[in-house]
Amino acid sequence: MKKILYLSIICLLATACGRNKETFTIEGYIKGGENKYVKIEEITPSEVIYIDSVLLDDKGEFEFKYKMPYKSFYNIAVSQSDFIMLLPDYDEKIKITGDYNNLSRTYQLIGSPESQLLWQLNDYTIMGADRLDSIKNVYDILIQNTDTNFIKKEKQLLDSIYLNAYYEQQDFVIGFIEEHSGSLSTLIALYKTFNTIPLIKPEQGFEYYEIVNNGLKNNLPENPHTLNFDNTIKKMRFKYGDVVNGGATITMGE
Repeated sequence: MKKILYLSIICLLATACGRNKETFTIEGYIKGGENKYVKIEEITPSEVIYIDSVLLDDKGEFEFKYKMPYKSFYNIAVSQSDFIMLLPDYDEKIKITGDYNNLSRTYQLIGSPESQLLWQLNDYTIMGADRLDSIKNVYDILIQNTDTNFIKKEKQLLDSIYLNAYYEQQDFVIGFIEEHSGSLSTLIALYKTFNTIPLIKPEQGFEYYEIVNNGLKNNLPENPHTLNFDNTIKKMRFKYGDVVNGGATITMGE
């Protein structure tokens, strides 16, 4: 009887440990968020799903635990347009800090290597957005000039600066995809844009879609994000499969 009881306790402990390993934890301190809510969402292959709203305490701190059925993307949102994306693994503890009034630009993160990859992508995207804003500001001032020859000359220079900024962003995401093949974070990198223009257009760089797909199939073959993307690639392959990566003419007016 004692032996049976002992075995039952061992089984229960093993089951509990298994459940814990499927759970990730987020701990956060968000300045200016005292007694306010953050929203937790999952980005599934087909939609964004609301999970919970968490109240920050009077110090702006919170803790959230979640048992995830599979590796996926999760948003911590303070508003519809201001959020951070995480990519937790099982049994991870993620610590975040930031400013409630500008979370996506101010947040920092400890733990969760793949969430840190998304953080790197976010930082580089913000840098590109700031550079784009500077170019647009100069352009708006330029077109107020009445000297058409001057405008034409300076616009050519701005287009060159803009094109360089675009290709810098493009080189970064290509390098990111090649370096981190097999990570779900490459899906986010693949669809990055600059001035709403895709950095990797399938008609010019379908090979990178294949790199992402093959990496995910090798590393996470049963993950719903992998399966969904593989189905997408199968459809795209008929149209872009024979396309060789090439250049493109991109200007501010595009």
